[in-house]
Amino acid sequence: MKQQKLWILVLLFSLFILSACTANTNVDDSTSNIANTSEDEIVIAFESDAETLLPNTAINNVNDIQIRNIYDPLINRDENGELIPALATDWKAIDENTWEFTLREGVTFHNGEAFNAEAVKFNIEYILDENNKSYYRTAYADLKEVKIIDDHKFQLITKQPNPEFIHRLADSLLIMEPTYVKDVGFEEAARNPIGTGPYKFVEWKRDQQLQLTAFDDYWQGKPGIKNVTYKFIPEFSSRLSAFLSGEVDVIKNVPVDSVDKVKGTPGKRIETINSSRVNFLALNNYYDGPLKDQRVRQAINYAIDVDELLNQILNGYGKKITGPLAEVNSAYTETKDYGYDPEKAIKLLEEAGYKPSDLTLQLDTPNGRYPMDTYVAQGIQSQLSKIGIKVEIQVNEWGNHLTRIQQKEVKDMFILGWGLGFVPRSTIESTLAKNGTYSGFYDEELEKMITHAINTFEEKESQQAWEDVQHRVAELAAWVPLWQQADVYGISESLNFHPRVDERLLVYDMSWNQ
Repeated sequence: MKQQKLWILVLLFSLFILSACTANTNVDDSTSNIANTSEDEIVIAFESDAETLLPNTAINNVNDIQIRNIYDPLINRDENGELIPALATDWKAIDENTWEFTLREGVTFHNGEAFNAEAVKFNIEYILDENNKSYYRTAYADLKEVKIIDDHKFQLITKQPNPEFIHRLADSLLIMEPTYVKDVGFEEAARNPIGTGPYKFVEWKRDQQLQLTAFDDYWQGKPGIKNVTYKFIPEFSSRLSAFLSGEVDVIKNVPVDSVDKVKGTPGKRIETINSSRVNFLALNNYYDGPLKDQRVRQAINYAIDVDELLNQILNGYGKKITGPLAEVNSAYTETKDYGYDPEKAIKLLEEAGYKPSDLTLQLDTPNGRYPMDTYVAQGIQSQLSKIGIKVEIQVNEWGNHLTRIQQKEVKDMFILGWGLGFVPRSTIESTLAKNGTYSGFYDEELEKMITHAINTFEEKESQQAWEDVQHRVAELAAWVPLWQQADVYGISESLNFHPRVDERLLVYDMSWNQ
């Protein structure tokens, strides 16, 4: 009966939201029924626009997916998340504090300028310059020096051992052309970007679309698909309509209740993959409210039935987690599973001096960024109401949601996900450390443990340090861990593309069936 009532509530909420989305579609009615049949073009729909086309600035996966087709990294990842050469052909640790890199020769930027070690140094120094307000700056704070050996060899010297630095470069550093940026300035370079990537910039219409075209002199060879268009369609229903009509070739986060509809549409297919992204409910102790008390946070964990949310709202698309890291993470360890125990939740609240009915909590959620995110928020609201806690839901546009978290404007709880979770530092430092870009939590002992783990170079000691961090996060109940996200893609049948665990949409690797 409990599951039936929750499902009915969520279904009614879903129908309400979908009705509202249909009435406010962002798809142009004059083109929504025109199929994209050109083999020279691919159209990909996203839920939001890029924050900026300047690399090494914003930590936002939607942003990163798009600009990685304009800029190249030094080190890339294959479809399984393993590190592979890109602009750097080789790298090695000279000692605990020094990494040496050999760069690929013969690479040019879109404007014909040569790629070299000076370009790498310029981009790293851009991150480190506090005037540029890069959200990656804290991740590079322990970098002491960029030492150029020659045009195609350089060293990165850190202040202390940093065994994850190679992964940090692979996941964050993209190379823009320094001479051009110096000539035109950062604002113009953000509007008209130049990189070494497989696609060149054509046009960017804010909150509408971004257009790219193939860079014929790309170092890996001429791209197979000539033109790329990213359309920005915030609502689930509108993106789905655009995909089913043929206006769009790829969409991500297909609503689970629409999977059968896609499968039944000629020329369309569904592909799923468990990504490296974890989804969670952050219990914000920066906000001066009841969640500053560990017992209240633990009570929230006991009062939420993650299994029910996963099975009833997501139809089982996803894998339950109990801690801050996905199973694909190099430092993953099993942590305490609070389980569903509403009686224990009530007892903990009473120990903290609260009656459940005393609590009115705000839950911030994006709309359309994660699979069924607003419906998950509604399910959490329903579950907490069963023990008497009132939850007010604040639905945010994706960019505003991130800004509210960054600027500490959210209140008690917020839904967030973190991708590229192959190594522990990125996830934990960004979401659980004091200076983390999207952190909603701080604990003095945990902060010391994170710092210790970051600076531990020896493999076994490092693993143990990160395991200790995970257990401490679970004990503190900093989150309600939800699930390792299952990505559900809608793909045109004739497109050669298979989803990646890191969620990247690298158009260079795609092609149309002839």
